[in-house]
Amino acid sequence: MTTGGPAGESTGQHAADPGPEELQQEIEQAREQLGDTVEQLVAKVDVKARARDKVTELAGRAKGKANQGRAQAVAGAGSMSDQLTSKTVGAGQKVRSAGTAVTGQLSGQVAAVGAAVSKATPEPVRQAVAKGANNARRRPVLLAAGAGVVMAGGVAAWWWRRR
Repeated sequence: MTTGGPAGESTGQHAADPGPEELQQEIEQAREQLGDTVEQLVAKVDVKARARDKVTELAGRAKGKANQGRAQAVAGAGSMSDQLTSKTVGAGQKVRSAGTAVTGQLSGQVAAVGAAVSKATPEPVRQAVAKGANNARRRPVLLAAGAGVVMAGGVAAWWWRRR
């Protein structure tokens, strides 16, 4: 059946008038089409569902951008860490070489001063100092106690003078 005019008027004739089964099929098709159209209209009018869909879409985009940013930050941090490590290693090597040079100079100066002091010190004083150092190594508790007594004496003397 061909419909060309308003309200489904028939513009042409079929070879045979449709039977009740054919009419029933056409009605079912029209109902299905109408149902689909109604569903589409409801989907367009359902603002809540459209908003949820939009939020879901935007959240997905935001998560993707966040993951991308996180990956870039991790890559950048790794690069910065590598640069920092290389610069730190270089600085550490410079400090160690400078420290070694200074240590060598100081050791030489201390040895020179020690040799001069040793030559200027009389033999009995050197022997007494060596004996005291040996005793201090063997009895560190006695050394600490002696240092405490000396400090207490100094504090007492200071206190008596202030009175």
